[in-house]
Amino acid sequence: MTAFTTVEEAWHELQAAENAEIRADAIVFLGEQRYAPSVPQLTELVRESDPGTRYLAAKALGEIGDEAEAAVPTLLSALRDNDMFLRAGIAGALIKIGYPAVPGLTKALFDPNRAVRRAACKALGKIGSERAVPALIYTLNDGNAGVRKFAREALERIDTPAARDALDSR
Repeated sequence: MTAFTTVEEAWHELQAAENAEIRADAIVFLGEQRYAPSVPQLTELVRESDPGTRYLAAKALGEIGDEAEAAVPTLLSALRDNDMFLRAGIAGALIKIGYPAVPGLTKALFDPNRAVRRAACKALGKIGSERAVPALIYTLNDGNAGVRKFAREALERIDTPAARDALDSR
């Protein structure tokens, strides 16, 4: 593993991108350092790289947290990927980004892909935003049992009066 000592050094190596292992180390380091100026480059890697690099870039964006808000649309799009490990990494990143991801995750509850809807329910439950409660209540009627289960769990975690009322009436 490459031992970077500064974000500038890691940033330079990420830009050079000649060696996949060094690039991976740079991505991880930049995430660990919560280096917000790397958000555009990391977002691009989520959009256009191989699955392993996409996963690492998503995790790094999650480590950067709410300062990675600009990456939310790309991360939401990547939730549609068929790779379940990548989807899990993307969902984890959205959870760590937190409240800035809530509007996009709420929209994702209505995605045609049930895996996206399930991931959105899980993420919204872990973020715990009351803003998501009305859409999660609606999702209790989803045609997929897994989506309904995760919507129920999300509402239980958020635990507002409206969420409790909706769960009690079912």
